Amino acid sequence: MSPRLPQSLYLISRIIHPSEVCREMLVLFSPSPQSIVTAYLASRVHNGKPIESTRGQKFFFEETLDADKADYDELYSEFRERFGGLDFLENEKLNGILEDEIFWASRFAARDRYQLVFRVLELIEKKGTKAYLSQETPEANEMKDRVRRVTGEFRRARDFLSFTEDSANKAIIGRASFEHRVVDLVLRHFARRKPGYAVVILDEEHAHICLNNEILIESRDRFPSRKERKDAKRFWLLLSDMKNLNSKKDPEYYSETLPENYWKWVTEGTEVATSSNVKTLDNFT
Repeated sequence: MSPRLPQSLYLISRIIHPSEVCREMLVLFSPSPQSIVTAYLASRVHNGKPIESTRGQKFFFEETLDADKADYDELYSEFRERFGGLDFLENEKLNGILEDEIFWASRFAARDRYQLVFRVLELIEKKGTKAYLSQETPEANEMKDRVRRVTGEFRRARDFLSFTEDSANKAIIGRASFEHRVVDLVLRHFARRKPGYAVVILDEEHAHICLNNEILIESRDRFPSRKERKDAKRFWLLLSDMKNLNSKKDPEYYSETLPENYWKWVTEGTEVATSSNVKTLDNFT
């Protein structure tokens, strides 16, 4: 007679037995509208779970599909055959509206920001884009509200944020705190207005820096906010060194490639928040 395992060990062995593990495909996406929509299509076609891909993240046991490397045409063809398609993907103007909405909603500071976007895409699959634009469900209403709040914060920063100039180190320095994930957009907006200068925004804990179009982060205590500080020149010399610059890249906004149409949102995207420019389905019918 073989010895009996203690009940606790028996239960563990039952839980981890390989033959009983049912793994769900993970669909990885980057924080861009095109990647998010592609991830939605892939999750439906492959019955997978969309999850944001982050720097240095690795999966050893789950099957994964990278939305950014997927064949979009082939994927959408299968999706349309099985589920009937998404109306905004077949209408250029509607696609532009949804692209804007997804971009700004994904910048809202909430852990469920992507989940809400995917729920809205489910709504659009079932009822069409008009159901979202007319805010027929709580999810649509919530996403519309988030878009207004994020674009409103960005617009206020663009219009009212002021800077002091450190001409010796070719930097402009401002002070602000943001509720939502718009720091990179604000930094790059002002960097385009002041070519050749680094742009710095200080909050209570950090210095957010745009240098050579890279978004960097440093602790507030280590940043020489007073230009007369003796270590100011040394700080900027060290920061401009490529090795040091790479170590300071802000993981919150790091991406090997910027989303398609990114610069449109940096320079023009705030228009979606103004009442005179609110777009509805009626604009295109």
